[in-house]
Amino acid sequence: MIRKKIIRTGKKIYSTARLKRKQRKLIRFIDREIARSDDPIPQLTAEQEKTIRDYWQRYGFSEVPTQWHRFYYAKTGQERPEFVPSTFFFLKIKTAMNNVEYGRAWSDKSYLDFFLQGLSTAKSVLRNVNGVFLDEQFRLLSMEEAAELLDRYEELVVKPSVDTHTGHGVALLKRPYQLKELAAQYRKDYVFQLPLRQHPEMARLNASSVNTIRMNTVLLGTRAHVMSAFVKVGQAGEFADNHGSDRFFIGVGEDGVYRDYAIDHSFRKYDSLPSGFAFQGQRVPNYEKVCELVCRAHERLPRFGFAFWDVCIAENGDPAIVEVNLKNPDAMVPQVACGPFFGKYTNEILEKIAKKNGC
Repeated sequence: MIRKKIIRTGKKIYSTARLKRKQRKLIRFIDREIARSDDPIPQLTAEQEKTIRDYWQRYGFSEVPTQWHRFYYAKTGQERPEFVPSTFFFLKIKTAMNNVEYGRAWSDKSYLDFFLQGLSTAKSVLRNVNGVFLDEQFRLLSMEEAAELLDRYEELVVKPSVDTHTGHGVALLKRPYQLKELAAQYRKDYVFQLPLRQHPEMARLNASSVNTIRMNTVLLGTRAHVMSAFVKVGQAGEFADNHGSDRFFIGVGEDGVYRDYAIDHSFRKYDSLPSGFAFQGQRVPNYEKVCELVCRAHERLPRFGFAFWDVCIAENGDPAIVEVNLKNPDAMVPQVACGPFFGKYTNEILEKIAKKNGC
């Protein structure tokens, strides 16, 4: 009994120390972003500080790090205490809303169309799961059979299927595919998909990349809702919209209309894109269909209170889900691009978390 108590105490001490290290790391990050910002980041007034602390303490969050509010207030021009500090989002809110242990497996691109059968997704023709090849129907294939299957297609996209980030490893390939060389390069856990041809209006943002919409959704009760959305615009000459340092993000309002500015990955603001497309006042094609699709998809995944979707709008205007992130979403880009992360659902989400934590 004493031994178990000692072990529990030791684990608690270790967990607390680990949490504090993560908090310090996140705070160092925002301090660096403030220091290197091209735009002035004014100090918050005493009244602003009090409003922010009072708001978050109402939901049981103490020791509020207001550096994020200082940054967001300056970048967006919105003075709203609902902006979410990254320390709260990653270390408290996300873990309360999402089953983190399941996140990696359920985000696997090889099984996207399996979990979302009947909904529009990127179509996978060949998957490599833990070094084993499977076809569209999840039948096991030898290397030779897999190579023969690929040769039926003139053009395919290959990408890693787990733990992906910043477009690393995403490539558009043409026949012949040289599967043995690709297998040596990717090793395991990758997928071949049919290319998605995007809507002409989306191509105007940047013609070389498939420009997707990042949709952030929340599951409340028996309904999923869109919290916020922004369009990811790829770097000129790049195929993936999340590869390269010269890419852009444009916030989207509830009505599907672009917000008045774009930002880059360093949070600098722009009135126009290098392509020359004037996005202000323009609207994302078939935005209502996009919202309907991701909400229907999220309602199949009740293990996760939050879900973060990348959606392509095809040539015919129909949306298709390219991937879902259930593990490590970005909390800063959507807030600089759109405003408070949870939008009009912030109070309801925080009340739910406070109740769960007994506050």
